[in-house]
Amino acid sequence: MKNEKVNVGIVLAGGRSSRFGEPKAFFQDEATGKTWVELTVSKLLPLCEMVFVSANHENYSKLAALFDAEPSIEIIPDQTAFREFGPLGGIYAVMVEAATYQKANFLVLPVDMPFLTPKEIGQLADYPNHFAKTEQANHYLVANIPYSRETLHKLLQDEQHRVRALLEKLDTKPLAFEDEAPFRNINRQNELF
Repeated sequence: MKNEKVNVGIVLAGGRSSRFGEPKAFFQDEATGKTWVELTVSKLLPLCEMVFVSANHENYSKLAALFDAEPSIEIIPDQTAFREFGPLGGIYAVMVEAATYQKANFLVLPVDMPFLTPKEIGQLADYPNHFAKTEQANHYLVANIPYSRETLHKLLQDEQHRVRALLEKLDTKPLAFEDEAPFRNINRQNELF
């Protein structure tokens, strides 16, 4: 099932990072010197015509300054009405701004999975309307989904906060990956060691 559509990236970088102790988006990777948001964007750019970074109102300005010179990267703040709706609110805000990409596939990645490689992301890009799954877990925030603004709006109006609810509405299928390690979600800095 080779994907022939245009890909658009969504980086979810609007979380509070309260357990992490500092904004995860701006945490600097020791090996590369890049922030996690820069690393995540750099993994999507080779596969995507455009990458949207979902931001909260606190980190929007800093993210906009970081990617100011990049024409294929756009920072999208949470919509005020849905700013407390987590990743689903962030995906919705991007879909509102990405109306010109209604026929595209949207590759969604969280900013706090620094071990994801281009290999996993490339595999996912080949399978529209799939999310990553390993034997250990379903990784709903690592997904390749269609444009779904109306579906998202209805879920948010119904106060549905879970990405899983969106994937169920879209009939998104799991794409099996053998190795769990790349999908490790980092919530605390001590989990890096």
